[in-house]
Amino acid sequence: MLPEIYDYLAFTEEIAGLLAEKLANARTAADIGAIMGELTAYAEGELEKRLGPEETAHIACKGGCSACCTVNVAVLVPEAIAIAEFVRKTFSGRELTEIRAKVEWLADRVRWVDDDERIRLRINCAFLDERGWCAIHPVRPLLCRALTSTDPELCRRALASCAYDEEEPILQNLAHKLLMEGAFREIGKGVERLGMDYRSMELTRSVKTFLDRPPLVDDFLGRKRISFA
Repeated sequence: MLPEIYDYLAFTEEIAGLLAEKLANARTAADIGAIMGELTAYAEGELEKRLGPEETAHIACKGGCSACCTVNVAVLVPEAIAIAEFVRKTFSGRELTEIRAKVEWLADRVRWVDDDERIRLRINCAFLDERGWCAIHPVRPLLCRALTSTDPELCRRALASCAYDEEEPILQNLAHKLLMEGAFREIGKGVERLGMDYRSMELTRSVKTFLDRPPLVDDFLGRKRISFA
């Protein structure tokens, strides 16, 4: 197992190096969105090669499952920028108005809510549509990608047990979790090395900030600390 861990650590450090090289030349939110898309696609491609079809077949987490979409999720600043850019480009009219209203409401509702309380409240992610599908699935956060389960019902039971201060285990693919969480951590380090704002913040609040104030992208690229809404 140790050689595999070292291999994953080396790979996630490689991702951070790629980010630093590309982000240093970014000029717009679209640039950042393209960079994050490239890095996550690269990470998922490497993951598929490492896991193989047999292990992948046991992972039940796929588009359309929202069993765990009631938890706090942290994102890095470039992730938030990429998601906000995706929302602006993908949705318009009533759809965009509805998403922005849900983001506004949820950002205010969970601002001071810790992880355990968020689970107890059972408030859905602002980016779930009326079918319960993730509207930002192509650009979903790395820590959403890190979650794996063999059975959505296990997720629902585990979250329900948390509400009563109990614990029910979820069978996860640890290699998948290790790689995506490692990518999150190393990308944060890469952003820090560039002198940019490397903090992680709650998903909804972070995206709301860049939806409401697009010029803050220039502040991020200009190595300024972001003032989140």
